[in-house]
Amino acid sequence: MLECKASSFSKESSTAGQARKLLISCADSTTAVGIDGQAVVVYVLPSEDCPLQTETLAEITDELTEDGFVTALYGVLGLKIDDDGLWAELQVSQDPSPHLAELVDRFLIVAGASSEARPLYLIPYDPSAADNQSREEREYCHRILLERFYLAAVQVLGTADVPECVVIKADDLFRQATYGVSDKWQAKELGPLKSKLIRGMATLLNKKTLQGKVTVNNNQVELLLRDEDDRDAAIGMLLKANTTQLALNASSGQTDIDHID
Repeated sequence: MLECKASSFSKESSTAGQARKLLISCADSTTAVGIDGQAVVVYVLPSEDCPLQTETLAEITDELTEDGFVTALYGVLGLKIDDDGLWAELQVSQDPSPHLAELVDRFLIVAGASSEARPLYLIPYDPSAADNQSREEREYCHRILLERFYLAAVQVLGTADVPECVVIKADDLFRQATYGVSDKWQAKELGPLKSKLIRGMATLLNKKTLQGKVTVNNNQVELLLRDEDDRDAAIGMLLKANTTQLALNASSGQTDIDHID
């Protein structure tokens, strides 16, 4: 079980409640994702925060054990960027299985300039975990998701023949944005999120020369493109979308975006 955090937290923080649930639920490897019958709760965060996070997890585990609970193994995956690139180092609380032990080390994930070495977010935004994020974290995750969502739509438009009624499906965009992970994601919050993003996209496109040619039906946008100019206009709107403002509006619960820079 991997949980990404921007920084460490103490056992008194609101996030500690989630950690307690994870440590208890993952103690049963049949209900958690594990390796060779062993589940591990791992927090992914900047490497400089790993010592404090490890201390917090140890305190929470001791507390739960005293209360009679069985807990899972825990660990931290520290990320660090230097001149060589992006490094990741996995540490776990006790001796893991042989399969996992092979991963307990420091590895170079992305080589190159430090400005280009960034972690890969398979799921950039998880609405089921949003309550455990700060507003800044939610807005950042929304922005990354929107950027991927819109780029996936640009690909659909770019490969369409015109004139054509192009159908842009939220399921397909999410699949692209999450590298296929969304197909296995059963979170009940995913449906409303898809609806919100696809309606926001429709509102953005339904302007200027495309006004009246955009409809929403069953979590998909249907866009009537008469010619190459219409297609170029649609692609331009998506590429120029102010994803920062869109993320702010999404975090505040606003669905339709009427003012895009």
